Amino acid sequence: MTKYASDHTTSKRYRLRGVCRVGSIPLWEFLVRIVVLYFAVMFALRIMGKREIGQLSVFDFVVSVMLAELSTLPMEDTKVSLPQSLIPIASLVLLQLAVALLQLKSHRFRHWVDGEPSVLIEHGAIKDSEMKKMHYTMHDLLTQLREKGFSNAADVEFAILETSGELSVFPKPDAAPVTPRDMNIRGSGATIPLPLVVDGNPVAKTLLSLNKDRQWIENELRRRGYPSLENVFYAAIDSAGTIVVDPKDPSHSTPSSKAELSSKQP
Repeated sequence: MTKYASDHTTSKRYRLRGVCRVGSIPLWEFLVRIVVLYFAVMFALRIMGKREIGQLSVFDFVVSVMLAELSTLPMEDTKVSLPQSLIPIASLVLLQLAVALLQLKSHRFRHWVDGEPSVLIEHGAIKDSEMKKMHYTMHDLLTQLREKGFSNAADVEFAILETSGELSVFPKPDAAPVTPRDMNIRGSGATIPLPLVVDGNPVAKTLLSLNKDRQWIENELRRRGYPSLENVFYAAIDSAGTIVVDPKDPSHSTPSSKAELSSKQP
């Protein structure tokens, strides 16, 4: 009976040890691999530069796919050590940086890697030879023209297929929308509002650039009927000095706004 209990305890202990393992490694080591590989891939993508998915070149896309494959390999095959999986990732990043540097230095090399833009429409005429060369169908062209706001290819002066796959469209003068310049209207340049308060906390960088302090923004908000920063979800100031406030409670109405409404009423 004692021997049976001992064997049962031993087998149970081995079963528990087996549950806490993933393949040939302990569970905690598997979790460490996930964390390390996650940050390694994030660091690699950060080094590669900020680009949208649609702006990736063929080479960048290949590198991204290979990074994904290399990062999953040590999790699929636990016999592969973590350093063995990080070395090819680092090598791939160095290769990408070397190719990017060569693209900056050599136009010929950049042309070989990324290709050149293709003119699909020239002076309103569709170039069939370029479309066949790019394996671009008429359906693809009309779809992208509609996405750009053109229902008729005859209204397009030039349509250029960029190396990223994006279609750049230049309308004919008589089909282009009217701009303020056409009407001899001069406008001021666009400016980006600077955040003063974000989620109830003052933005120190903005206040420093304005040579202001926390007391100033609190006084400005009190004048607008917000007794505390905690009542404000977002506040920003534009180039004209106008402060726009977005309260945390949408139903919040400031005393100043109530006074303005009452003064307008007969």
